Amino acid sequence: MNTESKDNFDFQKTVVNKAAEAAIAASIESAKNIDVEVDSATSQIIQGEVNSLKISGEKIIAAKDIQLEQIDISSDNLSLNLAQAILGKISFEQPGNFKVKIIFTESDCDRLLNSEYVKILLQNLSLEITPPSANFYIKQAKCYLKEDGNLSLVATIVFNREPEIKTARFEIALQVYQDGTAIKFNGGRYLEEQNLDLDETVAMMSKVSALLYLRHFTNADLSFNITNVEVKAQKLMVQANAQIKRLPDSLVQSIESVASKINHN
Repeated sequence: MNTESKDNFDFQKTVVNKAAEAAIAASIESAKNIDVEVDSATSQIIQGEVNSLKISGEKIIAAKDIQLEQIDISSDNLSLNLAQAILGKISFEQPGNFKVKIIFTESDCDRLLNSEYVKILLQNLSLEITPPSANFYIKQAKCYLKEDGNLSLVATIVFNREPEIKTARFEIALQVYQDGTAIKFNGGRYLEEQNLDLDETVAMMSKVSALLYLRHFTNADLSFNITNVEVKAQKLMVQANAQIKRLPDSLVQSIESVASKINHN
């Protein structure tokens, strides 16, 4: 490649990268920094073919109450709908396989736990308890990220066992182990006067323990599999493999589509 051809290729690559950055930026509310690197020949770009795609960002507000300290996304051999990407809409001609790393601070976790999205996911969790049937949800949640893979969640439990509704402030202790491939339930305790009966407490803790094994989520738009979790320096890092057919039009609708699986697991 002569100097003139190389300069032209570098210019075209820069234009593509900036267009991709604009497309990504259009799908989030704000970010301190977004960097997108697209590796593809000009002839491939015209056809929407990409050898590799890398996206990194800092201090991202992805949607209301969803903030990320850092995110890194990478993928190889993508087939983008280029016309849609230029217009700020990311979709794929074929499903794309991605490696994702997300870092949350304690503050980020708190916002997420108290967001409408988590309420959708974890509302009215059904319990195996009779009679009668019962369910619960959490509110006013606070996350504590500690050292050595330990973390805890303090929340108000709203327990519905008709005809009675009870509330209790509760702490759940968790620990990441097996090099980040698993999370175990280390027990729980009431922080104030206990309001739940023993059978209700056991049923609730059994549900929490079962939810810890949920590492795979899927819907019509994407499939998400958590591969590693790490707690370090008061930050939570989550790594995952994702297959994305298209970015969902609505985050709420996407979450609702997997909520039934979680609520009935």
